[in-house]
Amino acid sequence: MNRITVAKTAAYVIAGIAAVSSYGHQVHLLGRADLDPLFGIIPSEWITPLTVDSLAIVALMVRMEPTAKESTRKWALLPLVLAGGLAIAANVAEARNIIQVTVGVWTVLSYIVAEIFVAKMERKAVEAVKPTSVTKLTEAEKAARKRAGYSDMDKAERAAWTRSYRERVARRSGGINPVSPGTVSLEELNAGMVA
Repeated sequence: MNRITVAKTAAYVIAGIAAVSSYGHQVHLLGRADLDPLFGIIPSEWITPLTVDSLAIVALMVRMEPTAKESTRKWALLPLVLAGGLAIAANVAEARNIIQVTVGVWTVLSYIVAEIFVAKMERKAVEAVKPTSVTKLTEAEKAARKRAGYSDMDKAERAAWTRSYRERVARRSGGINPVSPGTVSLEELNAGMVA
C-alpha cells in the first residue's frame, strides 16, 4: 500500500468520526428547535443533519478523486468548509465545557486538514511523474490525444494518459520487449539444472 492510499484511508476514517460526532450534536440541537416532521412522519432533526455530513463526505471524496478535474477539486473545498463550519457550530453549541468545545472543533478541523495534506501529497506525486526531457509530439499522438479528450483532462489525467500511450507505442515498436521465461525440458527440471 502506498503512502497516498494510507493517507486517504486515514482521512476517510477521520471524516467518518467527525461526521458521527457532529451528527448527534446536530440532532440534539435541532430537536430543541421544534421543527415540523418531513412529510408529516419523519422527524426533521434526524434528516437535516444528514445533509451537512453527507455534503462534507461527498466534497471530501471529490477532492480525493484522481479523475476529478483540478477546477472541480477546488470548488469542492467550498462545501467542505461550509459543512465543516456547520458541524463545528453544532458541536460548540452542544458543548457543556471547554473540553467538549475543543473536541468538537478538533474532530471537524482534523478531517479538513487531513484532506488538504492528502491533496498536496497527490499533487506532489503528479509533479514527480512529469518527464524531465521534452518529447516531441508525433502526429499520431496528437490525433490520439484528440480522440481521448486530452484537452478536457486535468494534469494528473494527462500525465497518466501520456505515460500509458507512450508505453503502448514503445511496446508496439519493439522499444520495450517482454521477457519470456523460455523453455525448459522435463529432464533439466528433474536434474535440478534450472534454478
